[in-house]
Amino acid sequence: MTGQGTRSTRQRLIDATAQLIAEEGYERVGVQAVAKRAGLTNGAIYGNFRDKAHLLAAAVEARLHRLFDAVEQSRQKRTPPLEVIGRLARSAALDTPEADRRLLVEAYSAAGRDPVVGVLVRERLRRIEAEVIRLAEQARAEGQLGEDVDPATMARFGTAVALGYHLIHAAGVPDPDRESWLRLWDRVLWCTRPQPAAPGVETREPTDR
Repeated sequence: MTGQGTRSTRQRLIDATAQLIAEEGYERVGVQAVAKRAGLTNGAIYGNFRDKAHLLAAAVEARLHRLFDAVEQSRQKRTPPLEVIGRLARSAALDTPEADRRLLVEAYSAAGRDPVVGVLVRERLRRIEAEVIRLAEQARAEGQLGEDVDPATMARFGTAVALGYHLIHAAGVPDPDRESWLRLWDRVLWCTRPQPAAPGVETREPTDR
C-alpha cells in the first residue's frame, strides 16, 4: 500500500482500524481484517495493542489530536479562552471529516455495549471536557465568562452538541446552513458572558421552592 514504508507499524494499524470501523462498524471488524488492511500479521496487532477495544481507542485518540493541536496553537497565539471554546465547538461539529464522524459514532455506540470500550471512551471524553473546563475557568478569571455559568456544564453542553451533530449527520440528515450555524454559536457564546443587569432590575439568587 502506498506510503506504508514511511509509517510505523502502530500507525498503520491505527489507520486501518479507523478506516474499517468507519466503513463497516465496530462489531463487524475483526483483528484479522485490520491486519490484512494494514498489510501486517495478527502478531503485529498483539505486539502493539491488547485487543480490538484498545485499537478503537487509539484510533479515536489519533483523531482527537486535531482538537488538542488547535487548542495549543490558540494558546501560542494568546487567543481569548472563550474564543478558543467557540472554535472547538464549531470545529467538532462542522469540520470533522466524514470518516472520523462515523468512527466517533461507532465508538460511542460500542461504549454502551462493551465495558472495556466504555472505559476507554469515557477516559478520552474526560480529557476533552477537562480541557474545555480549564479554558472556561480561565475565561471566568479574565472576566469573559459569567459567574453563573458552570465550566463543567459548559463542557458537557459542547460535547453533547458535537456528538448530536455527528449522530444526525450519520443518519443522512442534510447539514444546516453553515453560516446560520456559526451565527447561532456566536449568539450562544455571547449569552455566557457576564450580562449587565437591566436598569431598575434587582438581581437575586433563585430561592428553593
